[in-house]
Amino acid sequence: MATPWKDIRKKFSAEEEAELEREALAELDRIGFNKLRQARQQTQVALAERLDIPQNAVSRMERRTDLLLSTMRGYVEALGGKLELRVIFPDGEFVLDELAPPRKRAKRSGAKSPAAETVPS
Repeated sequence: MATPWKDIRKKFSAEEEAELEREALAELDRIGFNKLRQARQQTQVALAERLDIPQNAVSRMERRTDLLLSTMRGYVEALGGKLELRVIFPDGEFVLDELAPPRKRAKRSGAKSPAAETVPS
């Protein structure tokens, strides 16, 4: 069974947690989705239209350090690319061909989506 992040997080001191956050932000700056988007000569507005999300959501996505693979895949595909995940072991490499498809966003309207409904407990 997987260990919840909150249980793992308790093992780190505040200083260690701050250092991990700095490292994650540095890695994000190194690979930077905004750099990927700019290399493809795309604006946040154009990308947001293709993803059917607001422009500020693209901005937030580009600053995050913990994207879901499906979100990353949608971002890359909206830029015209294909996301491929490789796992590298000492004795070889494994390529995951089929990543989960990106989630479809419900069109905004006055009606509640089924996912937004609350279920009584």
